[in-house]
Amino acid sequence: MDIEIIEKKENKLLDREEIYAIVKHPNSSTPNRIEIRNKIAAILGTNEKLVIIRKILSSYGKSISRVWAHVYKDEETLKKLEPKYILKRNQLVS
Repeated sequence: MDIEIIEKKENKLLDREEIYAIVKHPNSSTPNRIEIRNKIAAILGTNEKLVIIRKILSSYGKSISRVWAHVYKDEETLKKLEPKYILKRNQLVS
């Protein structure tokens, strides 16, 4: 799995970075949110608990997926701004 960050915007109002990336996964299925989250955290040098994967869109017949993610500065802001269902998808709450 290869991740290429296409766009990185700082949202000062919400105290987060908004990431748009392309995930290349040749000869395999779409990676799950946890794998993508850990890889993005490693690329950005941040804690994986502060990275939220908002959306993954896979292209039919291609081994490429588009990913939208948010990277927060602290866990308190993350839990205040992100909806609970997104936190469940990212396995940050039960």
